[in-house]
Amino acid sequence: MDFTQIIITLLTSITSVIVALITAGFIRRKDDKAKAEKSKKQLIDQIQKDELIHATLREIRRKYNADRVFITQFHNGGTFYTNSPMQKASVTYERCSDGLKRIADQFQNYLVSNLSWYASKVLKNQAFFYDIDEVVDDIIMKSVFKNYSTWAHAAVPIMDNNKNPIAVLAMDWVISELPVQYVDDEDFNDEFTEEFTKDGNSLKTYLM
Repeated sequence: MDFTQIIITLLTSITSVIVALITAGFIRRKDDKAKAEKSKKQLIDQIQKDELIHATLREIRRKYNADRVFITQFHNGGTFYTNSPMQKASVTYERCSDGLKRIADQFQNYLVSNLSWYASKVLKNQAFFYDIDEVVDDIIMKSVFKNYSTWAHAAVPIMDNNKNPIAVLAMDWVISELPVQYVDDEDFNDEFTEEFTKDGNSLKTYLM
């Protein structure tokens, strides 16, 4: 192989390497751009969902004259030494009257095992407490309600399409009274439980 052929071969090899690097860089930039666009779209979609959820909660609070309405979502908050997941719950959305202490600021990453009594009541559609002092017999939950000056509370589960619980829709009355059409003999009536359950179901799509 003469000198000219060596030069041509060397230049061809260098050109191939340069083309390969340029192509790889182009593909990488294209992938990065696609990921950024996807992330941007996901963010916009989430913001739109959040706005719809907050608007829905605002209407629900007005409908029942409640002082606070909020959503608690279940999530995996890590693992134990046994590698079993830590089941936790956090308040992710909240609307409340002016001047009330916000639950979402403090109620984050609570172990579900500490809320077993309450969670059981919610999943059985029995979490309708018209008078906290008379109905709630769980020390932890009574302490939570008292800490936020709640005198009445109602909660319903939000299920996914497979009937698995993904969240809880709840309301508190602190200074306001329940609308009379939802009360019979100082207790939540059937109309209230049916309506509030429908309200919970209406939020399912936004949370999945």
